[in-house]
Amino acid sequence: MAKEKIERKIAVIFATDVVGYSKHMEVNESETIHNLRECEALLSGLFEKHDGRLFNTGGDSFLAEFSSAVSAVECAVEFQKTIKERNANRHTSVKLEFRIGINSGDVVKEKNNLLGDGVNIAARLEALAQTNGITISKIIYDYVKGKTNYDFNDLGLQKIKQNEFHAYDLLLQASQKRKIKRDRKYPKLFIAFASAMLVALGGYMISVSLTSNKLDSTQADSRAAISSLPVILVYPFDDLGTSETKDDLSPAFTESLISSLSRYSRISVLSSSTSMDAKAKDAKDPLIKKMYNADYVVRGSIQTLSDQSRIQMQLTDLELNKVVWTDKVDFSSNQIFEVQDSIGDKILTHLQINAIEGGEVRSWAAKYETAERLTLFLNSRKEWFKFTPDGYKNHTDIVQKLEGQMGADNPALYNIKAWNLFLKRAVGLAPDLAENGMEIIRLSNLDVAENQDVTAYILRALVEFRLGSKDCDVSKKYAQKAHDLGSTVDTFIVSGTIWVECGDLKEGTQFFENALRLQPNDSGWNLTKRLIPMYYLQGEYEKINDLVEPHIDAVDIAPEMLAFLAFSTNEAGKKDRAVKLLSRAKGLGLSKKSLERVIRDPDNTNDFISKLSTIGDLE
Repeated sequence: MAKEKIERKIAVIFATDVVGYSKHMEVNESETIHNLRECEALLSGLFEKHDGRLFNTGGDSFLAEFSSAVSAVECAVEFQKTIKERNANRHTSVKLEFRIGINSGDVVKEKNNLLGDGVNIAARLEALAQTNGITISKIIYDYVKGKTNYDFNDLGLQKIKQNEFHAYDLLLQASQKRKIKRDRKYPKLFIAFASAMLVALGGYMISVSLTSNKLDSTQADSRAAISSLPVILVYPFDDLGTSETKDDLSPAFTESLISSLSRYSRISVLSSSTSMDAKAKDAKDPLIKKMYNADYVVRGSIQTLSDQSRIQMQLTDLELNKVVWTDKVDFSSNQIFEVQDSIGDKILTHLQINAIEGGEVRSWAAKYETAERLTLFLNSRKEWFKFTPDGYKNHTDIVQKLEGQMGADNPALYNIKAWNLFLKRAVGLAPDLAENGMEIIRLSNLDVAENQDVTAYILRALVEFRLGSKDCDVSKKYAQKAHDLGSTVDTFIVSGTIWVECGDLKEGTQFFENALRLQPNDSGWNLTKRLIPMYYLQGEYEKINDLVEPHIDAVDIAPEMLAFLAFSTNEAGKKDRAVKLLSRAKGLGLSKKSLERVIRDPDNTNDFISKLSTIGDLE
C-alpha cells in the first residue's frame, strides 16, 4: 500500500496552560471549572480577533496556530492583561493564572491537529515561562522585535530533553526580568500533556474544548457551561436480565450512543465520565439539570435473554420536565452495532427537528436521504454562520464529503455548493469575484430548475438581490415564491435581509422575529445578533434588554450582544454596569469589524461606535 502523503507547513504555535490547576481543583472543584470556562471564552474571543485557530486542548491547556508572529504575540499580551484585570476584580471567585509559550517552526498536519517540533518547542517555552508571563523563541523574537514596542529579556540557549532553543521573555513589567540556568528543572505538566497528546493521537484526553461539541470531564460534579448549545446527558442504561454479557453491554452502549450523538456539532454531549458520575449519585432529572446544566437526558434499559435483547429508551426535556420521545428495539446479538447507530440516528433526528433546527429538517432529510449525510449538512450550517475563513474551510470539507458520498454532480448539492461560494466571497477568499458570482448564479438556476423547492427559491431571491438585477421587487417575488412553498427559518432570514436593505426596516424586523420564533434554539446567536441592531435602529431599547438579559451568563455569548446591552443599559442611566458590560464585550473580541458584520451599514456602525464612546473606547 502506498504511504499517505504527509502534509507539512510552517506555522506560529501558541501554547498556554493554567498555573497550579490541580491545587485549585483540590480547593474548589466546581468553581475552578466554572472560572476556567470563563477564561476559555476570553481566550476564544481573542483567538478570533487575532486570526488564531485553536487546534487542540487538554483540560487546562490550549494549543493554537497563527499565520502571523505579531498577531500571536499581540494575542498573548492582550490575554495576560485581560486575565490580570479579571483577577483584580473582587468578584472573581478563583483567580487563575496562565503561562504562554510561542514558537514558529515546521509542523505536520494531521486532520485538524498539528504535530512536530514546532509544537513541541512551543510547549517547552510555555513550561519555561513565568506565572503570568510570555516566553518566545528567537525566531519569533526576530519577527516581532521591530514591529512591536515590547521589551524582551534574552534567556540564552535552553535545552530540555532533545530540544535545544534560544528563548526570550516578553516583559509585561520590569519585575519579570530574570536570569536562569540552562540545566534548570522545568515544570512538566504541560510537557507531559503535549507529548502524550501528540504521540498518542488515539488515546483518551481530558478535553474542555472551546470549539468541540463534546464537553469532556473526569471530574465529579462538573457542569456544562451555559451556552447557546443544548446540553445532552446520556444516563447509563439499566441492565435487566441474566445474560453473561450483561455487565459489558450497557457501558459499551452508553459510550457508543455518546459518540453517535457527538457527530452533531450543534449540541453539547456530556462525556461518559460525567454520565457515570450521575449514575454514582443516583441523580434524578431535577438534580441532573441543576448539577450538569443539562437540557435533555437520555435514559433506557437493556434486557437480554440468550442471544436476544430489547432496548427501551426515552428522551426527557428537563426544562419542560416531560418525556418527549420514546422507542423500543428488539435485536439479536449480531445486530448490536446496527442497533446502536440506528438509535443514535433516531435521537438526533428528534433533537434536530424539535430542539435545534425546526421542522424544515424533514425536507432536508428527504434531500440527503441518510442520517449521516443530514448531520453533515446541519454541521455545515454552523460553519457557514461563523463567517470566518476557518468556517469556510470546514464548510468546504463537508461539501467535499457529501460530493464523495452522493456524487459531485448530484442536483441535491447545487444549493449547498452555491452557499459555499457565497461564504467564500463573504470572507474574502474568492480571487475572482466575477467568476465566483457567475458560478453562484449558475448553481442557483440549476437548483430552481431541478429541485423547485423552498430552499432553491430563497437562494434565488438572495442571488437576484446580491448578484443579479439587484432589483428589490424582483428579489421579493422570488422570496414570496419560497414562502408560498412553506415558510422556514431561511426564508424569513433572507426575506428580512432584503426588506431591511430595501428600506422597510419594520417589516424586515418582523421577518427576523418570525425566524427566531420558528427556530427552537439559536445556536451561535446568529439570529439574535442580527435582530438586536434592528431594535437599536428603531429605538426599541427595552427589546434589546429582553433579548440579551436571559443569556447574560452564557459563556459563548456574542460580544456584539453585550455591546448593545451596554448601550441600552447606559441609556437607562446605569453607567457603572454599562462600563462592565462593554469591558466584557471587549474581552470577548468586540471590534469594529464584528459590529459591521451585524449592523450591515458602515454609517450606522460608526454612529453606534460613537455613542459607545460615552461608555468607553472600543479599542
